[in-house]
Amino acid sequence: MQSLLGQTHRDWRLIVRDDGSSDGSLRLVKDWAARHAVKLEILDDGLGNLGACGSFGKLLEATDAPYFAFCDQDDIWLPEKLEVMLDAIRTSGSAHNSQTPLLAYSDLVLVDEELNRIAGSFRQHCSIASLPSRLPLRRLLVHNVVTGCATLGNNALARLAAPIPEGTRMHDWWLALVAAEFGRLIDVPAQTALYRQHGRNTLGAARLGTAGALSRFAAEPLAVLKTRAAIIEGEKRQARAFHDRFLTRLSDNSREIAHGYGYLDERGLLARKAFVIRNRLKRPNFLSNLAFLATI
Repeated sequence: MQSLLGQTHRDWRLIVRDDGSSDGSLRLVKDWAARHAVKLEILDDGLGNLGACGSFGKLLEATDAPYFAFCDQDDIWLPEKLEVMLDAIRTSGSAHNSQTPLLAYSDLVLVDEELNRIAGSFRQHCSIASLPSRLPLRRLLVHNVVTGCATLGNNALARLAAPIPEGTRMHDWWLALVAAEFGRLIDVPAQTALYRQHGRNTLGAARLGTAGALSRFAAEPLAVLKTRAAIIEGEKRQARAFHDRFLTRLSDNSREIAHGYGYLDERGLLARKAFVIRNRLKRPNFLSNLAFLATI
């Protein structure tokens, strides 16, 4: 939380939702905000534990600010984070009207629990691919490129994306889908946060490269296959949620791809694989694509 106080951009307020903590976290936040004169709002909705996606979704619904940024409290914002991201989104916004959904996203520095550097680029470490310029949904349906704590969106995006529906894998992924389809995803070429890897992360920073994937598969093949199948099922649920929410607003190509992947199980074995190949639903590397085709 100290990294919020160190921001070069100082015009912000903090909205906090307690997602079922049992260690006095909420009192710590209140005391910290009082000591530092932080503009604090506690979202007390009585809904209890909703998980990361559900809790951030409720926070998104609760703000009417012109811009929003998600803060995971085990990560550390670099001092210029808000300033850099706001500049990127405002510069891009000058080419759009205020009703265009915009989401800026940046790289991160990967560190351990004691803030020792593991990798200078989170994206490179995790083999996160760039998006195709045409129909980015082809990649986004099967590969998330944004990290929640390194994003900043505008009010138009918040209003269109919320409420985040059941079936969404993660809040940042959902926002990326909405921004890419109806507005713009803005790739900021900088690291704006330290991503702490400590073994208790909700998702974490797994290596997705060929060597790492082969090593994991050799050690626990059945567990890897089970995990891969569960990931694909989650992606299909999210694609269904996206298709069903925006059915009448999607472009023809996006509607076909979102419906096709979301309802992939309605096709036969060969038809499933043909659909993925024909529509170029691609993961970041050859091996992950091969595993994807073998699993669907």
